Amino acid sequence: MKADICDALRADISARLDGELDERSSVAVGDHLETCASCRAYERDLRRVRSALRVQSAESVPDLSDSIMAQVRSEQVRFAHRREWRAGARIAAVAAVVAALMVLATSLPFSERQPQSASASQIIEQVRTAAQDLSTYRASFSIVERGFPAQVDQRRFSAQVVFQAPERFRLKVRDLTTYPDPRWPANDVDLIAGPNRWWIEQPHTCPVEVLLECSVPQGTSERTVVARQPFDGTSTLPTDIIVPLETLASSGNFEVLERGRIADRQAIRVQMAFKEALPLVTALQPAGLWRSFHPLDPVDIWLDEQTWFPLRFEVRAGTARGRSSWARMERYDDRAGATLLEVRARRFAPDPIGRRVFSVPKDGTIRSGEFDEVAEPGKRWLQPNYVAGLDPHRFGRTGDNRWVMSWSSGMTWLKLTGTTSSDPVLPASAEEVRLDNGGWAYYQPATETLKRRVEVNAGDRHLYLESNLSRAELLAVASSLEMNGERLPRDIARTKKSTVRRLDIVTVADIGFVKEPAELPDGYRPSAAVLSKSKTSGKSITVYYRGLEAEYDGDGIRVSHSPSIKTIVPTSETSQLYDLDGVEARWLLNRGQLEWIDDGVYRSVTVPSGDLATAYLIARSLR
Repeated sequence: MKADICDALRADISARLDGELDERSSVAVGDHLETCASCRAYERDLRRVRSALRVQSAESVPDLSDSIMAQVRSEQVRFAHRREWRAGARIAAVAAVVAALMVLATSLPFSERQPQSASASQIIEQVRTAAQDLSTYRASFSIVERGFPAQVDQRRFSAQVVFQAPERFRLKVRDLTTYPDPRWPANDVDLIAGPNRWWIEQPHTCPVEVLLECSVPQGTSERTVVARQPFDGTSTLPTDIIVPLETLASSGNFEVLERGRIADRQAIRVQMAFKEALPLVTALQPAGLWRSFHPLDPVDIWLDEQTWFPLRFEVRAGTARGRSSWARMERYDDRAGATLLEVRARRFAPDPIGRRVFSVPKDGTIRSGEFDEVAEPGKRWLQPNYVAGLDPHRFGRTGDNRWVMSWSSGMTWLKLTGTTSSDPVLPASAEEVRLDNGGWAYYQPATETLKRRVEVNAGDRHLYLESNLSRAELLAVASSLEMNGERLPRDIARTKKSTVRRLDIVTVADIGFVKEPAELPDGYRPSAAVLSKSKTSGKSITVYYRGLEAEYDGDGIRVSHSPSIKTIVPTSETSQLYDLDGVEARWLLNRGQLEWIDDGVYRSVTVPSGDLATAYLIARSLR
């Protein structure tokens, strides 16, 4: 109970230091501080952080103390410094983790000792092995969601999942909530997939904001994909709910907290931000009406130590800078630390499954993937010599005369699409990579719908690899192709008045007006750089910083520099002004962009997750 009171007062303690708390609340906080050693220590830490940040006043400087303190405690965003952390910071971080474990031990059936058998890298290796060995699985879950604007405190669901490697999947979600208004539709979702066909049925209604006044008849809608390509990104299978392969192996940015027992199983608890855990958290939400989460909301996952099945996971309201503004925009009233989503496994087992379970309907809106399957790959189809130990799966041609080959083992798969006529179309943020065979390739990390991708081009031949293998393994596959990829032209687009050009990422920091950030979120590094020149707006350089394995926020972090822009142009967008070490910076909330003028050079940091704390720290490292 006391811990709950302290958690509830943390925001008021911060506001009191800024002079933003009303007199009555300030007196109440003062009275609490006199009797609570823990909160007095918290207040002292806040004062030290404020001193380090040189915070002056709430009107001109962002109050980053709460978010930074939260990041120290939970490591939601861990920064890789190019200089060593001070010893005091390391000690403070260790002390915060120990304190967190002591609190957790009073409410969870977990031991106080640190896990001895698994580090993050070991877990990733074992999860990849489990994913390749998996053949069939059947599981059921209970779901509790809080904060959805449906005039109820919480919604309850049941979910049943059946999987047979590599492409047969069935999901049944049933809404068990009693709504006060009969106009609220039941959030029931059904999904069935087989190798050649995919089908989904979901509620058919209006957006939540206008649902009760909606004139659209309540009901369900159905969609079907026939002649489906193997591992079609437009009809994905949410298999992370069986083994969270993409969540854990793609992130690597998670903390191993402790081990204990859940549902009579030996389990390990890990924690990461929602933006990293997205494949798992949304696995039971392929359609329907669900609440949103802030990208930095913490997610706790309890993993079965034997099978790496997710026994339980929870999403809690975080304390990142800017989350309150985000919640207001989304019309949520989330208390910091409150559990917003809780999913528990009720049963799971690798049971044998009959094929009739995966009988896929052919109803509703029907779309064709235009895939004609063949028994063997064509003689002229270019194949990799190395496929990471995967077995041949499905082969065929598409309606636009591309050849498709695929390999799989358990949940792990590899797909190659080839053509002899298509010109390569790559986003500017694609990373240029020199392969072991001496050729060039262009790499993109996984997104919400697509897995890791590599493109190789030579003359009129264009090869496109996609896989949930690791980046290193996928590049090894690309290197085994008997085709040396050519380096694409530097010019991406050129007109009489403008040019967009790829730059060499290794030398971009040598350009006079470009500054390299000294701090980035853990796992991020520069992946691409683009020069834009035009007669009207001058020149600018944008550098992309992305995670190695996955980037669910689009293009990742973008840092732009332009000596041609001398003033910040007024905007009608929602914005706030902050002090950046004596320079006025503007935060554009909808874009997740912090911009300022630095000695005559325009600079901006864009963080798609909308995390002001991250953008601010990166920006300060550019000053």
